[in-house]
Amino acid sequence: MWGSRLGKPLGRIAPFPGFFIRRKLFGRKIPLLASFKLTYRCNLSCLACPFHQRAGEEGAHINWPQAIAALDALKKSGTLIVVFEGGEPFLWRDGRHDLHDLIVYAKRLFPLVAVTTNGTFSLDVPADILWVSLDGLKETHDRLRSRSFDRVWSNLIVCRHRRLFVHMTINRENRGDIRPLLAQLKEIPAFGGMTVQLFYPYGQGEAQLALTDEERKTVLEEAIEMKKQGLPILNSSGRLKAMIKNEWRCHDDILINVDPDGAITRGCYVKSRGRINCRVCGFSPVSEASGALDLLPGSLKAGWEIFLK
Repeated sequence: MWGSRLGKPLGRIAPFPGFFIRRKLFGRKIPLLASFKLTYRCNLSCLACPFHQRAGEEGAHINWPQAIAALDALKKSGTLIVVFEGGEPFLWRDGRHDLHDLIVYAKRLFPLVAVTTNGTFSLDVPADILWVSLDGLKETHDRLRSRSFDRVWSNLIVCRHRRLFVHMTINRENRGDIRPLLAQLKEIPAFGGMTVQLFYPYGQGEAQLALTDEERKTVLEEAIEMKKQGLPILNSSGRLKAMIKNEWRCHDDILINVDPDGAITRGCYVKSRGRINCRVCGFSPVSEASGALDLLPGSLKAGWEIFLK
């Protein structure tokens, strides 16, 4: 299976010390992580997502030459990790090329290649890391994500990818589902843990999902307590605590973004995708990456467990 054909661990690890040396000692603003949106097209219409609403726009689906040019540009920038996302990345195709072809090409250039998917397609892909979005138990997930729970669950059950993670975006409707969902995920043989982030309002009519300040505090404290109890939440406790009031130093230049029209931007994930409001930021991947750059032990450990272990 694709997931078992990963490169040797040392080959994945080797570039990272050099990255930190160039960033920390020589002050070079090299991006670590690329968010690569292949398409705005999606087979679902999730309440929290603004991107499927842009599927009809010009430039909503990158073509093969644009994608290859963008990957080559990311390589030149020094990027180490590429995450393909959407829309739904499994819908990406240009002529005879599909997502598998892009992953194979990207793996020649980067130590780590990941995919984030809604999980409604077969999960047999050659990516090093696979994130499946699951936003609660069946009733909650179905309400938020186009009644897709059964399809996602059936794909998770049979998936044997070596690095399979569930990603949950926490909002007002699913904030009580974290613990019971983790209990249910014990049924998934390949499940490697959960990463969480907080819903961010893009101003597309989904504001009712936004957490209040008190709800944000409560859910993050509950996640920290679950980690203490040994539940497989992979975010670091330190970053979860820092996100209660967003009291953390953001190195947004550690992130580089590719959009479906081929445009490449450095910095905040929301840049060119919505209105930036740092006070309500819920993007835990940027928080953890920033913590790792600051050499915080918890963030370094989280990065190790997700990407390199």
